[in-house]
Amino acid sequence: MKTHQKSTKKHLSKACSLSILGIFLFVVIGVFGIRAVHYSPAKPIVIDHHNLTQSQASSLQAVAVSIGDVQFFLADLPSIHHRIAQLSWVGDVSVRRDWQQGVVVSVVPRRAVANFGSQHLLDANGQVFVPADEHELMDPSLVRLYGSHSKDADKIMKQMRQINEWFSPLGIKAWDVTLTARQTWLIRFDNGLRVIVDHENTDQKLYTLALLLQNSLAKELPKIHSVDLRYKNGFAVAWRESH
Repeated sequence: MKTHQKSTKKHLSKACSLSILGIFLFVVIGVFGIRAVHYSPAKPIVIDHHNLTQSQASSLQAVAVSIGDVQFFLADLPSIHHRIAQLSWVGDVSVRRDWQQGVVVSVVPRRAVANFGSQHLLDANGQVFVPADEHELMDPSLVRLYGSHSKDADKIMKQMRQINEWFSPLGIKAWDVTLTARQTWLIRFDNGLRVIVDHENTDQKLYTLALLLQNSLAKELPKIHSVDLRYKNGFAVAWRESH
């Protein structure tokens, strides 16, 4: 019986010693780990150049330089994300830790679908932005939209899409669409036709004109220079000069 008790005490003592040793090693490793985190060398933020133009990569690099070198574990990823997202041309941002490269920033640029004024572009979501390269402004391959306020951009984009839907049977589409401060719409189609319409019953007037040009005025379309829809009962037509 005494032999069994001595054996049990010996096992308990050994287990206790191992537990204390384990705790000690855990603390030592933790201390060295914390020291390694705090004293690990700071490195520059790495920019993922995938799908970026040279101007976009340079724009990102400038922000990264302004942030400065960062430590792998202590880098404030949300703060870096916020700084990068402030760039107007940036759509989506990803900031991650990579064991081999360090802190890596990847972005998806906004894709322009229209010019908005002469100083901005517009993406498919109606978001106005400034491109990384100013030479991208006034792209001749994109439609031109104009408004007195950037907040009108989405409204103008939707109106252009609606107009193109109504006038598509005629084989023409809006190329310039302007919304003035007085909410007057100025529309130029790719065949040269110009239309002006006020803010009263705008959609109904445009839809009615599209139907007339498809039917009773179909033969006259090539002769029409512009149509003024700012009338309650009718509209005015200006004809092209005959040669």
